Amino acid sequence: MTGVMNTELSVDGMYLIPPEHHVPDTDRATAAQLLGCDDRTIDALVNGGLTVRDDRFDGRDLFNLGLHSGTGATVPEQAFAFSLRWMRGSANALLSPRTLAFTLTTECACADTVLAVPRPDRYGGTVTPPPAHDVVRASAVTATIRTEGRAVPLRSPALRGLVEEFAGLGVRWVKLPDALREDESLVTSRRVATCESASRYLARRCRDAGYAATTRIGWIVGMLDLVHAWVEVTDDDGETKIVDPVFSLFAARVPGANPLLTDPSVALRTNRLVPTALSVGGRVARHGCDLPVTVRINPVKE
Repeated sequence: MTGVMNTELSVDGMYLIPPEHHVPDTDRATAAQLLGCDDRTIDALVNGGLTVRDDRFDGRDLFNLGLHSGTGATVPEQAFAFSLRWMRGSANALLSPRTLAFTLTTECACADTVLAVPRPDRYGGTVTPPPAHDVVRASAVTATIRTEGRAVPLRSPALRGLVEEFAGLGVRWVKLPDALREDESLVTSRRVATCESASRYLARRCRDAGYAATTRIGWIVGMLDLVHAWVEVTDDDGETKIVDPVFSLFAARVPGANPLLTDPSVALRTNRLVPTALSVGGRVARHGCDLPVTVRINPVKE
């Protein structure tokens, strides 16, 4: 929609991709479509500080600007509202067992391709066929997986306090260059994070408080970006529990989201988490070229 000027769009307070990582990959017409605005608004954004090179923009800047614009009219906002609609589900919908067909493939034939395998068995689920290793040398991994959610009290007052502290920072989830995705310093210095950096930050805060904590990466069923990260921490009752700092940020933006997703007293593992054996810093795919990796996780009728 390019015929109506949207005066609510502003670069004020926005984190812009640093110049050394800026990639001018999006033209003006596409930028206007993504933001639901006209040329005058694009000019106003540029005058306000939006980075432009040869009349082209970094698509990550546009995505972040649209997602946090508050207009409800941008493509990123609408895409997120659609992909996160499941957060409005009941506790049963978040926790009940799900059977899924999982496929991870690379679009190349590199001899050195290494892929992580799903490990829902780490959380009481199942995977068929059972994996012999945590990673395999192959260009494709297929499996039938069964996941199950769990919601349990977070017993430690200190851990609950750390979850509340993170929620109170006012952090925004943003798209970042690969070189910055795990930079936890941006959480406090710029109040922006990816799931990787937020998880690293919270896991470190838990360890600083004397609790055994690590990060975990895997996939989340039904998200735009399927690769996800979260925190595993050992509570006062000796049980290792899941805390997902980014899910709470997302849920806070979804009207009608289930309160379990933002309750700091609850350690929630949704039935949409598919873990690997890897922590943040690991890669679900390693291969020798830049061709993309595709993940498909589809429900199986039972």
